[in-house]
Amino acid sequence: MITLKQYTNEQNQILSLIQGFWKVHSNYAQSEAEAQEDLYNWTKPGHVIYFIRNDETNVGFAHLGSRGGKIDWLEELFILPEYQGKCFGSKAIRQLEEIVKKYSVSLYIEAAARNEAAIRLYRKLGYNCLNTITLRKDFPGYEYDVVRNEKIYDMSFEIRKDKDF
Repeated sequence: MITLKQYTNEQNQILSLIQGFWKVHSNYAQSEAEAQEDLYNWTKPGHVIYFIRNDETNVGFAHLGSRGGKIDWLEELFILPEYQGKCFGSKAIRQLEEIVKKYSVSLYIEAAARNEAAIRLYRKLGYNCLNTITLRKDFPGYEYDVVRNEKIYDMSFEIRKDKDF
């Protein structure tokens, strides 16, 4: 059974999940000090972290944050790789929606354009309103692969990912 448990002071458990998040999403081996800094920022007023649990096992976490109003942004969602594809993320998002519905009319989620699996999941869960578009300019020296091209407003944009080395 999937449940959410609000983070209170279980530092060892959350720090390893935060480090896992960066390793999986950015192939970045985050130091414990960097994970501590993320934890500090993600637990400031206007933020809350939930463990995503399968029975008594932490299988991931969700970080809700505020960008000036109520806490209505799903800032980070992470499921350990061995638990991905088993509906843990979907069920966690549904539970987070029930929490956010109590004080907000919307839940916002950002996803990297290259993260097609996440975008397909969010779309399947009913996230069908394109709210903001983030544009990025890469400077010389940044090496990337073009995943695909997409058109928005009759303009072509590249979806890029870091070059695999």
